[in-house]
Amino acid sequence: MREMPHHRIRYLFEPEPGLLSGRHRGALESNGEILVFLDDDIEAAPGYLHAILDAFEDPAVQLVGGPNLPSYESEPPEWVESFWSTTPYGGRMCGFLSLLDLGGNAIEIHPNYIWGLNFAIRRRALFDLGGFHPDCIPDALQHFQGDGETGLTMKAFAQGYKAVFTPGATVYHFISASRMTPEYFEWRAYYQGVCDSYSRIRREGGVTKVQWHLVITSQFRRARELAGAAVRRAKRPHVSEFRRIAAATQTKSNPVSDTQVVAIRQRVQRAYKAGFEFHRDAVSRNHELLAWVLRSDYWDYHLPLTKDQSKEVAS
Repeated sequence: MREMPHHRIRYLFEPEPGLLSGRHRGALESNGEILVFLDDDIEAAPGYLHAILDAFEDPAVQLVGGPNLPSYESEPPEWVESFWSTTPYGGRMCGFLSLLDLGGNAIEIHPNYIWGLNFAIRRRALFDLGGFHPDCIPDALQHFQGDGETGLTMKAFAQGYKAVFTPGATVYHFISASRMTPEYFEWRAYYQGVCDSYSRIRREGGVTKVQWHLVITSQFRRARELAGAAVRRAKRPHVSEFRRIAAATQTKSNPVSDTQVVAIRQRVQRAYKAGFEFHRDAVSRNHELLAWVLRSDYWDYHLPLTKDQSKEVAS
C-alpha cells in the first residue's frame, strides 16, 4: 500500500475463520460492478485485469475465468501426470493442484470451470445467487466445511448464467514441493470428500445412502486407464507454457510404474471416502449441523466455536 498508493489498495482484517468470511466481507465492502477473487499463492499475468474487463464488455457475461498455470517449485513426480485429465473444451486440468488450461481462445464454458483462485463475477450476480458456501474451514471445524464456489457456480448454471474462459486472464499458481506428494493428495482428497458430502446433502435435502461399490469400481477402472497414460506422458517434455521456478531447484524424479500409480490413486480414493463419510456421519448425528448445511445462504456467517475449538483454531 505504501509502495503503490496510486492503486488505492484497502486492507481489511476479517476475524471470522474460513475463506468464506473473507470473500463475503470483500463483496460487502466493494463498490465496483465487477468482483475479482484471487488466492494468495498466485501471480497474475500482465494485462490480467484488462482481459477480465474486456470479457465483461458482453453484458450477457456474468462470470469470467482464465488459465490457471503451474509455477512449480521443483519438477513434479511422474505419478502426478495420472491426476491430469482432459476437459470437454479440450486442454487439460488437475483439480488436485487447481490447474486448468483450456487453450488460447476465448470460449463459453460451464461455470464450474471457473475456480476460486481466478474467479471474476458481476457483483449483482454474486448477491442474486446467494453468495459463496463455507470453504477452507480450520481442521478442527471440518464438519462445517462446505463446497466453496461450487454451489454458486452450479446455481449459475441452473439459472442460465453465461460464463466465459478468456486466455488473457492468466494466473500462475505456485505449487510447492510439499504439494506434490502422495500425502498431500490424500489430504486434498479427504477435503474434497467432505465438500462433496456437503454438496450431496444440500442437493438431496438430507443424508442418503451411498452405493460405494459403484463409486469404487468406477474410480479403480479410471485409475488403471490413467496409469498407462501417466507413464507415457511422463516421458515427454512438459508443455512449454507451464512456467517453472529456476531450473537449479529442479530434480529428476524416479521412473514411475503402473503399479505405483494405481497404489497412489487407491490411497487417494480411500482418503476421499473417509472425508465423505466423516462429514456424512457428523451431519446425520446432529440436527443443528444439518440445518447449517441446508442454509439458504451464509451472508450472516459465524462459526459456532466452543472454547476448546477456539483455542485449537487459534493455535
